[in-house]
Amino acid sequence: MNTMIAYAASTNSVAGISCGGGITNLTSFINYFTCTLMNAVVPLLMSLAVTAFIYGIIQFFLNPENEEKRKAGKSYMIWGLITLFVMVSIWGLVGILSSTFIPGGSAVIPNLPQ
Repeated sequence: MNTMIAYAASTNSVAGISCGGGITNLTSFINYFTCTLMNAVVPLLMSLAVTAFIYGIIQFFLNPENEEKRKAGKSYMIWGLITLFVMVSIWGLVGILSSTFIPGGSAVIPNLPQ
């Protein structure tokens, strides 16, 4: 009988880099900055983009007779979607690059048969 154990990921790390500890050198400062960016700024920007998109939907549907407000609503919806797309794309690209270049990451290096 095989037993499988699953370990939960630490909530205080980003891309395998620990977010805890004090700032003692340049590497720890960069780690702290990265963690702050990933844990605070990115969710805030994502929520602002979703809010802009929803605001555009509301403006578009609540003003069927006012063409100016419908046009503004379309603009909010388009820019909200573009912003979300760009942020998710960059997030995915950062994930790919960090798993490729961080030592001990989850990148798989194929081995050729001998």
